Amino acid sequence: MDRETQKRRENLGIRILQNCRNELYSYFPYLDGAFAGLRYCPEEKAGTIGTDGEFLYFSPSYLIRAYGENPRSILRGYLHILLHCLYLHPFYGEIFPGGEKGDRVLWNLACDMWVEEIIEREQIPGLSPGREPVREQCFWLMRGQKLSAEKLYYMLAGGRFPYTFKELCQAFSFDDPRFWEKGKREKRGAGTRKKWEELRSLTGQKKQQKKKRAGTQKGSGEEEMEARPQGKFDYRKFLKRFAVPREEVELDTESFDYIFYNLGMERYGNTPLIEPLEYKEVNRLEELVIAIDTSSSCSEETVRGFLGETYRILEEKENFFRKMKVYLIQCDSCIQDVKVIHSEEEWKAYSKNIKIRGRGGTDFRPVFHYISRQQEKKEIRNLKALIYFTDGDGIYPQSRPEYETAFVFLEKNARMDRVPDWAYKLLVPAKTGKQEEEL
Repeated sequence: MDRETQKRRENLGIRILQNCRNELYSYFPYLDGAFAGLRYCPEEKAGTIGTDGEFLYFSPSYLIRAYGENPRSILRGYLHILLHCLYLHPFYGEIFPGGEKGDRVLWNLACDMWVEEIIEREQIPGLSPGREPVREQCFWLMRGQKLSAEKLYYMLAGGRFPYTFKELCQAFSFDDPRFWEKGKREKRGAGTRKKWEELRSLTGQKKQQKKKRAGTQKGSGEEEMEARPQGKFDYRKFLKRFAVPREEVELDTESFDYIFYNLGMERYGNTPLIEPLEYKEVNRLEELVIAIDTSSSCSEETVRGFLGETYRILEEKENFFRKMKVYLIQCDSCIQDVKVIHSEEEWKAYSKNIKIRGRGGTDFRPVFHYISRQQEKKEIRNLKALIYFTDGDGIYPQSRPEYETAFVFLEKNARMDRVPDWAYKLLVPAKTGKQEEEL
């Protein structure tokens, strides 16, 4: 290969990495300092890709071929490498279990599994490699534990994962850890490690600042969607705890009018007249608020799931009195749309042409403020419950409202832990029909 051709391939490889960096920045703007922490170094003899904490080495041939086969794998791999640096994995010292006597190969795999679990937890569209049995089983075994690379190292050493070393490497590894050794041999460890320690501290501060203003930006996106029923969760059973008793105009086949009964007995002897009552006492809801999180953190598929669950609540006649008042609110960092449903007919008409508005930050508080204003104006008089469909990534109210609140999730994630203690947490996986509830 002549030098000019090689130079073009190197430039193409650099552009690929730059494109990946720019796309990742749109998801993780607080990593800007970390992105600047690695300089690109094309090196054909490297044969693969990796970092020593100072340079991002790559073989142009390898990178171009891998990107052509699966661009998303390189995108995820770039983040994978960056997290290695932020968590100081290339620098052994005291963070390496057992010091120099430890199993370095096992440590490398533990680091790969750790950063992949972090990426998976973020649930960024396009970064997931899809359904892979090895990964899914391992993530399941990691669930509910306080993890670290060191913790995973001991889990691997103890045989906690039912797969071979080769299978685990194929499922979780991306970059070549031999570059970690390269940096150590060339004595880049101390200064480079200090740089990444500072970048890690800076990144943590920026991430906290982002969380504080996570719900401050209003979205302007708009999408047309149609509500379709989802899942098998028994909302009637859940809503029953908030229902109030009242007489409703409908036939009560389990009771009868005693006036007609006595009239028949007196006039016809042993022939009572049985006339079902035209009203009966039932326990149902008159008012309900359903809020849908339409922020950018919720994918289009997730919002469709929210609408499907809303469909199932409102299609169930036994949940509401004939005269009802259901507020359907769309909210990202502010109230985007409010529709008040008074009857089954209104809901059916509205559900056929729903426009989803939002795609900004996430702040749950505007919905609570809106309810308070409606209560002050006497528009809402007897609210018992608010159901908020969300992925959990937002700003929660600090104080408990006078009505019950349930935050509903379609899939389990780490953000469920942010739900305040005073609220219900409902897990309603639409595809499996399983249901869990936490107070």
